Amino acid sequence: MTFPRNRWILALLGLPALLFSAVTRVRNRYYDRPASSRSAGLPVIAIGNLTVGGTGKTPVVQWLCRRLLAEGEQPAVITRGYGGKAGVGPLVVSRGRGPEIPAERCGDEPYLLAESLEGVRVVAGSDRIACAREARLMGATVAVLDDGFQHRRLRRDLDIVLLDRQAPLGNGRHLPAGPLREHPSGLRRAGVVLVTRSEEGDDLSDATTLVRSFNPTAPIVAARHVPDGFADSTGRSHQAPQSVFGFCGIARPESFLRNLERTGVTVSGFRPFPDHHPFSDRELAELAAAAAGSGASLVTTRKDLARMSGRNHPALPAILSLGLDLVIDRPDVLMEAVRGAVSGRKAT
Repeated sequence: MTFPRNRWILALLGLPALLFSAVTRVRNRYYDRPASSRSAGLPVIAIGNLTVGGTGKTPVVQWLCRRLLAEGEQPAVITRGYGGKAGVGPLVVSRGRGPEIPAERCGDEPYLLAESLEGVRVVAGSDRIACAREARLMGATVAVLDDGFQHRRLRRDLDIVLLDRQAPLGNGRHLPAGPLREHPSGLRRAGVVLVTRSEEGDDLSDATTLVRSFNPTAPIVAARHVPDGFADSTGRSHQAPQSVFGFCGIARPESFLRNLERTGVTVSGFRPFPDHHPFSDRELAELAAAAAGSGASLVTTRKDLARMSGRNHPALPAILSLGLDLVIDRPDVLMEAVRGAVSGRKAT
């Protein structure tokens, strides 16, 4: 996701950005009052960030749900369902046995989560309180709120805030002049800060300085995404192709390109599309022709391939996706905070 660099355009966007910042400050002051939020009747762990665009929330949601399952909890993912037609909801995407509705209705992220998280309920809709209550009625013991840092109407027991190590605040400007959803002082609400896209041994001093200027106590944990193999639309694993033509419709396509390169394959071509882009039949045909012309396999992200599920297009069976695995340097620190939040909520 890119934002303008021209100083004249930035100047024109300055007033809207200032107004956006003022509105979010007033809104946050309102929700700082305990009585302003509402409980769903079960512990809520929110995963989110300060900026628009990808910081790797989906792999964190998957990782956390699997850990909660392993510890005997019955987690449910509560998600907005961007790019779908979930509406207000609650729309039950999965009861723990895979997606029950197509991606075009629920959105690519809920579909991918439902497909990849056996035993985890997934509920989509803009009314996150109603969605969490529906999950509780289905037997969930803890709700994982996807992209929920700014959705403060639903009371939560822990906020896990993701910061991209390479650009934690983007250009430092609020929407629409930059990626900030709120002032960085919002970090004071974080229970844990996860610094994503961190390579092993990276210096986290800049991120630490930023966090500590607003939050002196939250644990700061590094995380990174590593390529986890190629698979087709049925989930069947494939050996890494010699040459690939990559395409994606995600917020930060450059991160997908880097991950392709890390696998050691030859990237013969790459075409980015806007976030949550609905690929047309014509575009898929053009991509397939471009890949064939360079003797390469057509590869996209798991999220993009999930969005194309159910389509009947001759190119789809040959499209591969590159999976990502999340590596957290100090998982015990993160899970200690999660356990404390869950047990504390259940004790009340």
